Amino acid sequence: MATTADSLTKDFATQLTSLLIEDALPGELDGFGAPECADAAEFLGRVLAVRQPGQPCILIETIPTARARRRMRLGIANDDMPFLVDSVAAEIAAQGLAIDRVLHPVISVHRSASGVLAALGPRGQGPHESLIYMEVERADARVRRKLEDGITALLGHVRHAVDDWPHLRARLKADADALGDSEGGALLHWFADNKLTLLGHGHFLAEGGPSEALGIVREVGMSLLSPAARKRALAYFKAGGEAPLLLKSNMISVVHRRVPVELVVVPKGDGLSIHAALWTSAAMNARPSDIPVLRQRLMRLQDRLGFDPAGHAGVAEDLTVAVIEGEPRELAGHVLQHGEHLDGGDRDVGDPDT
Repeated sequence: MATTADSLTKDFATQLTSLLIEDALPGELDGFGAPECADAAEFLGRVLAVRQPGQPCILIETIPTARARRRMRLGIANDDMPFLVDSVAAEIAAQGLAIDRVLHPVISVHRSASGVLAALGPRGQGPHESLIYMEVERADARVRRKLEDGITALLGHVRHAVDDWPHLRARLKADADALGDSEGGALLHWFADNKLTLLGHGHFLAEGGPSEALGIVREVGMSLLSPAARKRALAYFKAGGEAPLLLKSNMISVVHRRVPVELVVVPKGDGLSIHAALWTSAAMNARPSDIPVLRQRLMRLQDRLGFDPAGHAGVAEDLTVAVIEGEPRELAGHVLQHGEHLDGGDRDVGDPDT
């Protein structure tokens, strides 16, 4: 992936030194004087030297130092896209390593037909590439190899999710349209309006791999939801259960945030249309009365408990939400989910052991 330092001309080294620090935030350059910056620029020059379209270049090496606390550095050159820095940082944290410094310039890079670096420039003067430089707690060769493998895999997930995003959104809207004027259909349209970070989609039957795989589903396939859980979901819909069904996968996202993947499940033919996603801040901060399905349940609870929305007990929406949180049998831990847990208990429907 990398070439020798001789491939980096003096002109490139000077440009990289400037580009590396020009957008740095306060504190990011503490202890990063001219010698350290020049050394980092030489390192990143080797990372940038040759790169094929659509392929990241990754380099990890120990930082030469006489200090007692030894560190290593990570360099990544890639096409510019969302989720890169936070996804890589989460992988490093998952390996139990502390990050001491992060620099992330987005620069213009011109390359020859064979991918060799030909010219550099500030953002806005040509094709953009993302350049990540991190100084990390030192690890042995085994951990470095595991870290590089993990970063390579997650960058593939990020690329698929970003490249397929227009198609992921179109599939979600198509499922919303298929549900018509129902509250479930309105909920899917609400999701499509920046309430979910869409990561993947697939059409799953009770058994076998997904068809029409998009985003991370290209990579994870069957891991998204166990066959046993898919069978229970199909039985739920065949018994008249309302769509959509909202579940949590047992799979942890490596894109953007290390959290369980949210699943939006809709019946489709003899199978299931499953959308994999993460909640956005817009969804987390939404008022319950503005959320389809949940607003309907709020109204039912107000009617059941005799709340007058114009009276003292009904003025504070937070009071109604507090009542919802005290209704475990009604919502069973999934505030928006139609129906009960598929196994009749409190276990995660995505768990292959349930």
